[in-house]
Amino acid sequence: MALDHLLAGLEREAAVQANALLAAARTEAARIAAEADARLARRRTVELGAEEAKLRGAAEAALGVARRSGRGDALEARARFLDRVFTAARALFPATLASDAYHAVLPDHLAEALRALGDEAATIHCPGKMASAVRAAIKGRQHLTVKGDPAARPGITVVTADGVIEVDNTLDGRLERLRQRLCIEVLARLETKAP
Repeated sequence: MALDHLLAGLEREAAVQANALLAAARTEAARIAAEADARLARRRTVELGAEEAKLRGAAEAALGVARRSGRGDALEARARFLDRVFTAARALFPATLASDAYHAVLPDHLAEALRALGDEAATIHCPGKMASAVRAAIKGRQHLTVKGDPAARPGITVVTADGVIEVDNTLDGRLERLRQRLCIEVLARLETKAP
């Protein structure tokens, strides 16, 4: 019996040690699993952060491209619109020559063009139907001649006798000189009318 007790005691002691080793092993396994989970979570956070930063950068770059493209499209649309406005204005020029308003400003246009020449001999080129009005406006100035040309652009061009100086004071020339300022005004009016 003593042997039975001894064996039973050894079995109990072995069972206690086995349970202790098993508990220690379970604790160690839990610790290792927790470390692995923590390492995995940190790695996942780092990877997700890197991927998020990469995607955010790509999204910002794509947004920048879209904004630039949109601005480019808007600028092109504005340019096309302004070209249509100026084309429509030019289409009105031939009729403008016959208007009372143009005849009222013709002496001023001539004075502007002639200011650059002083008393130098020059020829004033204009459409044929304007020639008599231009001659009347420069009456008494012997150094100036008027050449009416049906193919001339609307308005006046003054050329010195030696051809060195040419002053373009046609309606087209005046429009081009005022184009930048007129573009700003047209776009400002357009924006005030926009919904």
